[in-house]
Amino acid sequence: MQVFVVILLGFTLSAGSGSISNTDHGNLFYGERAAYLVFMAFHNNNQRCSGTIIEYNWILTARSCLTYSTGVTIYFGMGPGRYSIYVSSSQYVKDNEHLALVRVPLIVSSKGTRKVALPEQRNQSNGYENQWVSHCGWGSTEPTYGKHPNWLQCVNLQIMPNNECGLDTINERILCTHPVSGMSNCFSDAGNPLVTGVYPILVGLSLSKCSPGLGAKFARISSHLNWIREYTAIYH
Repeated sequence: MQVFVVILLGFTLSAGSGSISNTDHGNLFYGERAAYLVFMAFHNNNQRCSGTIIEYNWILTARSCLTYSTGVTIYFGMGPGRYSIYVSSSQYVKDNEHLALVRVPLIVSSKGTRKVALPEQRNQSNGYENQWVSHCGWGSTEPTYGKHPNWLQCVNLQIMPNNECGLDTINERILCTHPVSGMSNCFSDAGNPLVTGVYPILVGLSLSKCSPGLGAKFARISSHLNWIREYTAIYH
């Protein structure tokens, strides 16, 4: 994904099940812009994805990121309070076509780390068509696996009606966004959140397929609220 906002990312992996360690290099986020966003380094399958804090003990990400993974190191926050947590695969919930949950030890809310709201149950049929939303992550800047940024990247995208998407396997559980000046999802953008403006609401989660110039495909969060509630008890 190509972008407009950036902050240096310099990770060092922690080890050991359930361990928490300080991260001494780099800042994950630019101010409070994406304090709900986490970077996830999956073990065994070498996947690099994003996740979203939806409650202070739950991270929502893309199911594809967890395939063959034995655990994940998750990086939170910014500034002096940034830290990482290692979580084993026993804390994964992945019986969903598109999404996965990772249970984590209680996250401390701070200026650089906070949860994002989910859509209200009464808005399950809201397609958010034509709304502008924010999309941030660390995906490839070129349609190859080889070139990934050292910086968090963000772009504003507009949600399009599904009948204009032009991608395969589009249904009510998927939403699409218009490409903006060639900027769209690419490799390692899986799990990137799609969030509304002034009062952030998580409306989509990137399924990450590199299709320059085409609409990007996201899991529609409002269609998965019952599944999320079943495991997390989150209800709005």
